[in-house]
This record gives sequence, C-alpha cells and structure tokens, in this order.
Amino acid sequence: MEKKYAKAVAYVYLTITLLAFSSIEVISKPLMGKVDPFFMTSFRFLIGGLFMMLFVKKDIELKDLAPLTMIGALNSIISMTSLQLAVKYSNASTAATLVASNPIFVSFFAVILLNEKYGWKKYLGILLGFVGIVIFSAGKISGDSWIGIFYGILAALTFGLYTVLMRRYTKKYGPLAVTAYSSLCSSLIYILILAVLGKFTIPTDIILSGWSIIVYLGLIVTGVAYVTYFKAMEVVGATQASRIFFLKPVVATLFAVLSLGESIGIVKILGMAIVLFSLTL
Repeated sequence: MEKKYAKAVAYVYLTITLLAFSSIEVISKPLMGKVDPFFMTSFRFLIGGLFMMLFVKKDIELKDLAPLTMIGALNSIISMTSLQLAVKYSNASTAATLVASNPIFVSFFAVILLNEKYGWKKYLGILLGFVGIVIFSAGKISGDSWIGIFYGILAALTFGLYTVLMRRYTKKYGPLAVTAYSSLCSSLIYILILAVLGKFTIPTDIILSGWSIIVYLGLIVTGVAYVTYFKAMEVVGATQASRIFFLKPVVATLFAVLSLGESIGIVKILGMAIVLFSLTL
C-alpha cells in the first residue's frame, strides 16, 4: 500500500514537472522584447538554484565546485539563454520542440565522449532524431526564423553535452545536489559577467504581471519543477521519470496554440512525430 501511495505521489510530481517545463516557452514569449533574455535566464537560475539548495542534503567537495560550475554554465548560461533567444526569434512551440530533442544529443555525446555502446535500435533512433529535426526545421511557418531555429538546436545540443559531462558528478553526489550547486554557482558567474560587460539590465518598464512571470520561471520552473522531478526519480527511476520529456513538445505546442494562437503546419507535425518516435527507440 505504501509503495502504491509513493508511486502515485511520484506521478503527481512528474505531472507538476511536465506542466512547468512545458510552460517555459509559452509564458516567457510575451516578455520577449521587454525583458533581456540574458537577465531573464541569469535571474531565473539564481532563484531556482537558491530554492533547490533548501533540499540539498549532501555537500559538494571544494575541488569539484569549479568543474561543476563550468559544466553548469553549459546549461544555465549557454543552453537556457539559447532557448530564450529561440523563443524570441521563433514560435514558442518551435523552441519547445527543438529543446526537447536533447535526449538525441545526450545519446550522441555519450557514444563520442563516454564510449557507450548501444543496440542498432538506439543508433537508428539517433539518426531518425536528426532527420526529424531537419524536417521540423524545414517546416518553419510564420513566426519562425532560421536564427530562432539555430538557437533552439544549440539549446538542445549544449543541454545534451551538459547532461553527459555531469554524469560523473551525478553518480557521486546525486542529481539534486549537482543541479542545485551548478545552477546557483553558474548563475552568480553569469550575473558577474553581465555586470562587467554592462549587460545586466534590470527591466524597469514591465508591470507586476511581468515580474510575476520572471519569478515563476525561477521559482516554479527552475526550482520546484526540478525538485519534484528528482523526488519522482527516487521512486520510479531515472528512465521512467525522463519519459516526461517525450510529452513536452506536445503539451508545450498545445499551450502555444491555445494561449498564443500559434499555428502548426503539416511538415512541422511530421518532423515532431519523427523526433518523438526516435526518442522511444
């Protein structure tokens, strides 16, 4: 009975994670042009990192802090900033689908960097994934741009590389501790870099609802959703928990169509279907 209850709670956690992760692109889209993507991303990971630290029970050794920060920068500085730029220059549904293809790049980098061996189905999945991305990108419609598609692919690629490089530390400390430390430390470095370059621009012309969105992206999407994801992972396992990412393009696209009035063409649907199918192999 306890096991069934724990599993039910885990799936509630995964639902929260899915809805939060699927809302990133849609809820931040109205702020593009009003809030600098660099500020938004750095502030988001600062809030999220601070929140996650409340749940960390294992300290990181000092010698591992610098590499964790550098690897974390692949996510919080490069990947997630690229995602916001993809949202800025393309449709929210396009950005969401492209970044959700990151498991394809995870598998690719695992073969290249970790010498992982897969069965023929997995290699077929990687190949089909790249084909699906090409078809999806070729199906760009009004609101999409090649620069936005480029940033979406870059977000997926760098997140995939971040995931593979972080595995060594994840095994040592656990995913929550690693994500919390890497997010918080890299966000502080990000803010420092932006401040030195004179690019840390705090928005002054947005109303309370705009700030609510920024806080939501940090506290809920980057804080709560990561915690619920890792809590669920403890019960159902990493493989089962990661399956929620297969649903993100569908849920995010549904959000985009309903709340932003975005349309989606046949070619994009075909590309999305191929990407989703490739992730199941």
